Amino acid sequence: MTLGNFVFKVCLVIWCALGVSGMNNNETLRQTEILLSLANFPQTFLSAFGNADISPECRNAMILYAQGIEKFDGWALKMFDAMSKVQSGILAGNLYNLGAYDECQSIRDVAVNSPQDQGVITLISGRYCLATVPFTIPLYWSTCAPDACSADDLNAIMESAHVPMNFTELYCHDPSQDPEFTSGDIILIVCFGIIFTAMILSSIYDYYLRYYKKTTCHPILLAFSMVTNGEKLFATREPGTGGDQMECLSGIRSISMMWIILGHTFSNIAIVAVSNVNNILSFMTDGWTMYVRGATVSVDTFFLMGGIVMIYVYLKSTKDSRTFNVFQYYLHRYLRLTPALAAVLAVHLTVLRHFGSGPFWPMMNSYALDNCKKYWWSVLLYIQNYANPYELCVGQSWYLSVDTQLFILSPIFLIPIKRWPRITLAAVFLAAVASISSGFTMAWIYELVDTNNLKKDPDATEAYMRKFYTTTYARAAPWLIGIIIGYFIHKVKIVQKGQFKISKFLNLSLWACSLSVLATCVFTDKAQDDYDRLAMSSYIAFMRPAWSLALSWVIFACVTGYGGYVNTFLSAKIFQVLARLTYSMYLTHFTIILVIDLSTKQPIAFSNIRVLYDFWSVFALVFAISVFWTLAFESPIIIIEKCLLGSGNRKKSEVATKDNNVNTTFGSSSNIVEENVIGGHYRSHDEQTIQNGVYNQSYVHDETTQGTKVQ
Repeated sequence: MTLGNFVFKVCLVIWCALGVSGMNNNETLRQTEILLSLANFPQTFLSAFGNADISPECRNAMILYAQGIEKFDGWALKMFDAMSKVQSGILAGNLYNLGAYDECQSIRDVAVNSPQDQGVITLISGRYCLATVPFTIPLYWSTCAPDACSADDLNAIMESAHVPMNFTELYCHDPSQDPEFTSGDIILIVCFGIIFTAMILSSIYDYYLRYYKKTTCHPILLAFSMVTNGEKLFATREPGTGGDQMECLSGIRSISMMWIILGHTFSNIAIVAVSNVNNILSFMTDGWTMYVRGATVSVDTFFLMGGIVMIYVYLKSTKDSRTFNVFQYYLHRYLRLTPALAAVLAVHLTVLRHFGSGPFWPMMNSYALDNCKKYWWSVLLYIQNYANPYELCVGQSWYLSVDTQLFILSPIFLIPIKRWPRITLAAVFLAAVASISSGFTMAWIYELVDTNNLKKDPDATEAYMRKFYTTTYARAAPWLIGIIIGYFIHKVKIVQKGQFKISKFLNLSLWACSLSVLATCVFTDKAQDDYDRLAMSSYIAFMRPAWSLALSWVIFACVTGYGGYVNTFLSAKIFQVLARLTYSMYLTHFTIILVIDLSTKQPIAFSNIRVLYDFWSVFALVFAISVFWTLAFESPIIIIEKCLLGSGNRKKSEVATKDNNVNTTFGSSSNIVEENVIGGHYRSHDEQTIQNGVYNQSYVHDETTQGTKVQ
């Protein structure tokens, strides 16, 4: 008996003595037998194929494999070495034994002479397969076998050895299955190459104009300039110089985006091999770590800001009774959002499968390729939260679907609010009540459990996501609250010229109440031993509106001069830059996280520090990619759109004087940051989507600075 087997069996004695909570003796014995069957897994695997019902090709390859082991052939020893062996720490949650994926895949087309048939050469490659082992919590086990053996062959071998394992073709891979470049891949690479070339040439042309102090013959020639667009992307101004803009939204938007990345970085731990699952459970039940699990409210923050900015900008833009062009309003938004999203979609459909490999990489094919092949159209139409809610393509874009659907409905409130403000606000309030009521009703009928509850099963998570979390009617309340708050911000800041006074006591009381509600929404533990239908339904329905109301005071106070140091912090220069990148960061971050996580080839040790390390690593990578994405797919679109669609509405003399009239907090009064779409990203449509929908012959815009002096 080897020392490893001795230690393993000692652990089994402890396991049997302790038992598993809630299991009877027979169940404990069955679990023990499973562990014992894994103790000598490689040897068992090699000795069991003789009596197994497997294909002739697999049998021949297995014979050569066994003979290779006896002769100490290098390829056979590598195959044996790459297989899983019993790991330590199973009782602590080390459930993943992934073997050596790369070592197995490195065995490629080895020529082996058959002893039975002299002169016959058999080519053998390593085939890595990941299996699940039925246990109290399923174990993950791998084998490295000849590529002639299918998943059914491996299952037959393990059945012959009386070892319960389940192999599937999805999680088997050999070198012959490495993805090849298709025509779609090549087309995308060429398109990206053309765009990058345009960026280089436009930048060179920009340098040329600056060096010789000349002016461009047409603004579109500078559309892709990394020099001009980069300067505007990273430009900052002193806090407090934004005039009638809401500077604090830069900080709120940036922090919320970082919070989303943190939440997704942690939540995807579930698909990564972790060597200490018990530590994750301890982390998730620790009250102080609720800030990670509570990150979902950051999405409601964007809904809230969307409503605030939409109504605020609209009321500013229509002060001269200009006509509201609904078609242009919709068209402008679609043209601004879609290119960057379409670029991400194209990557998913083509080259993404080349970005990684590993035991869990096949999951990427389902997420990125299969779903997108079927439902790419619903992504571009912003309807996939209803068209294909169970098979999302570019999963994070569900938010864009909800937000766009709300945007389509917005003229219902925008058009009448100037003439009948009280009636319109009352209608908005009733719509918010209806949204909250619909959330409560769905939670009650389907007995939904909040996504942060630790005691739910995957089916409960799926039901919560599809019946509540991604539905427009249930998520509309924060957006509607934003419309009401935005109306009063406009009234105080623009109509009353900032003449708003409250006592110090009331200000402090409102701040205390707001911060208390915000903390309650984040740090309330939703885990319940006994499901309380009324309590859970109420929590699901009211928590997000409560968060939005509390955050509304923070925004209102900062805008009206009662924000103090909070407003100073949220208006900091660093947030001005980050806020311009939030749209590209939102589009790309989840895919980047998946590429990293699904490429995992060995279990990682989870810890509190690991969460922060992973977050900042991901954030740095997302930031860098988002800079390129913004310069390639957002900034140029602003100029191109204006050259193609907007030039007829501007006078040259107005263009010449525009620089002196620009207000640069969200973008000029002729730029609309689509605040209601992840808000204020560099596309900077602060007021442009509204004003592009407001027909205005005196509409002015500087083509050389458009959309870039923004937040």
